[in-house]
Amino acid sequence: MEIVFIIFLLAITAAIVYSGMFFISLLDDISIALFNRPLYIHLYFRPKKVSPEQEYLLRQKFRFYQKLNDKQKIYFHHRLACFIEKYQFIPLEDFVVTQEVETLIAATYVMLTFGMRQYLVDAFDKIIIYPEKYLSTQSQEYYKGEFNPKMKAIVFSWKDFREGYEIDNDNLNLGIHEFSHAVHCHSMQSNDASSLTFKKYYTQLSKEVNYEPNKQKLINSDYFRIYAYTNSYEFISVMIEHYFETPIEFRSKFPKLYQNVSRMLNHKP
Repeated sequence: MEIVFIIFLLAITAAIVYSGMFFISLLDDISIALFNRPLYIHLYFRPKKVSPEQEYLLRQKFRFYQKLNDKQKIYFHHRLACFIEKYQFIPLEDFVVTQEVETLIAATYVMLTFGMRQYLVDAFDKIIIYPEKYLSTQSQEYYKGEFNPKMKAIVFSWKDFREGYEIDNDNLNLGIHEFSHAVHCHSMQSNDASSLTFKKYYTQLSKEVNYEPNKQKLINSDYFRIYAYTNSYEFISVMIEHYFETPIEFRSKFPKLYQNVSRMLNHKP
């Protein structure tokens, strides 16, 4: 009888847990439908910590982190530590991956995805780092960086990655640009809450940008560099660079685009 009772209790517990998960999932769907955002973003029972050296680097060199409150910084630490654990950093051409390299690359990704619940994606599993521009074996051209979905790799020239932060208002940030491609790719292929939000606003942005009168207005403004008009993937990545680098100007020039990028990333300006 005791065994039967224990099995009964386990079955009841499983049913409660399952019904609870179903209820939370239902609320999540409602939240996305009504408010265009997941029910919750940050929920960590035992958040991971960063080293004192990493925290110092963030305080000294990462503007986004400097503006977070204490609670948000705990979330940022947890995500940064998880990112470094999950993804492999591969140096090439005698480059040395230091703690600064890991921290700033990881922080860029965490910043980009800070409004997303599903932030660790499988669109890439490695980060390849060259000291400077590198020769592509496929195109035989020199690149500063790329997202290679077939290799599941993000590739950076460290020199160019670092320059993205040394000049933080020129709308050129290699880290944001290439990571945006990876997030975009993941979101188009996934149905988690954050991906659904991303897809919804990506669709709206694409319609706005591809509407010829709007597109011509964007080109005439000379705000987005001409490379942005290569295709929709490049335009989204360039817009996200502008969103983080010159948000006040972006919002002033194109308030509707700015608002939709903010909603797409579920990011509070």
